[in-house]
Amino acid sequence: MHCLEGGAYMAGLAFISPETVLPSFVNSLGGSDNLIALMPVLLPASFSVLGLFVAPLVERLQHLKPFVVLFGAVQRLPYLIAALLMFWLPQTRAALLPIVVLTPIVSGLIGGVGVNAWMEMVTRMIPEHLRASGWAIRYVIQGVIGLSAGPVIHWMLSRHSDAAGYAWLHLICFAFLALSFCAQLMMRETPDPHPLRLPRPSYKAYLRQLPVMLAEQPRLIRLIFARFTGLGWLMLVSFLTIHVLNATGRPQADVGHLVLASMFGSLAGNIFAGWFGNRNGGRALMLLSRCLCLLLCAALPFIHSFPGFLAMLFILGFGLFVDRVGDLTFSAELCPQKRRPTYQAILSFCQALALIIAASLSGLTFYLTQYFLGVVALIAIFAATSLLILRGIPEVRSRGHASPVMGENNPMV
Repeated sequence: MHCLEGGAYMAGLAFISPETVLPSFVNSLGGSDNLIALMPVLLPASFSVLGLFVAPLVERLQHLKPFVVLFGAVQRLPYLIAALLMFWLPQTRAALLPIVVLTPIVSGLIGGVGVNAWMEMVTRMIPEHLRASGWAIRYVIQGVIGLSAGPVIHWMLSRHSDAAGYAWLHLICFAFLALSFCAQLMMRETPDPHPLRLPRPSYKAYLRQLPVMLAEQPRLIRLIFARFTGLGWLMLVSFLTIHVLNATGRPQADVGHLVLASMFGSLAGNIFAGWFGNRNGGRALMLLSRCLCLLLCAALPFIHSFPGFLAMLFILGFGLFVDRVGDLTFSAELCPQKRRPTYQAILSFCQALALIIAASLSGLTFYLTQYFLGVVALIAIFAATSLLILRGIPEVRSRGHASPVMGENNPMV
């Protein structure tokens, strides 16, 4: 159920792909370069904002599933509302652009209230040695279903050149999100292996604890910087789609072909990540993704044909999901177990800031240079920096699943 829930959820989002479809749509509506750059990160950044402030409640919940289900239901509704508004409202930039931008923001903020409870619930459910494949199977399901997204997007945008095509894509997205919610209802919650029995401090005292907690975990601090400088994939995708269409003269409907190529790449990347991550841990996957990002940046200046760009989208999909599986696996294992919801919330909050900053930097770079390869050069610098930082963080799993960070005798826990 965990795999089906995530696979259906992410497959639905593939039909309105924040990495390819939405930036192209915003560009057609006259959105600014900065707004185009932000589209791939609006949903994950919004998801990460409120978790830090909800973590004290999550740590003390005896049963997480009711909390997860409540906010899981509400967070899916904005996509249905957006589809209906696109059908009913005038087909103007003033009416459509706020809907396209606000839908992922509203969904992410609502989902962000429950995301740490969800993360803690599924982390308890899945054995440590199967976590990489647990995440990867979700992405494989997304990839298999998502293979149909490319042809559907191409057909829909060819048949409906106005916002009606995007409205239908949002409606299809919501149908898969509803299927995902049904799977979430059937998940079985496991008891907390480390219940927190301390007296509940005041909220002000909790906030004062956060910097101290983070300072006691130097590995997590390095991971925060490695994550920030490793956001090259998301900095690249929004402008890559527009660059491909402009460089090849292809119609906007051919975004569907780009989505299909990235779906094939994500499918292959997730199969590989599940196998490789179970054996070598999440850090090895993150290192590999940075190397692939550098390879892609080195190749892009020499690509001018549409088939060549399709190959680049395949590599992008492969590397992006290798990175996601590695990040989810490594961060879950690096966080101390007894305060894991709070540590996950700290990481998520820092990631939200990093997503906005990285996307803004790429948008500003493109605005100042009006040169796609200028963004590529910035991404290459980021990827190389992230690679160096990650090399300084030891793999937790190499110590036999009971590292000092995770162990019961660690005084920091």
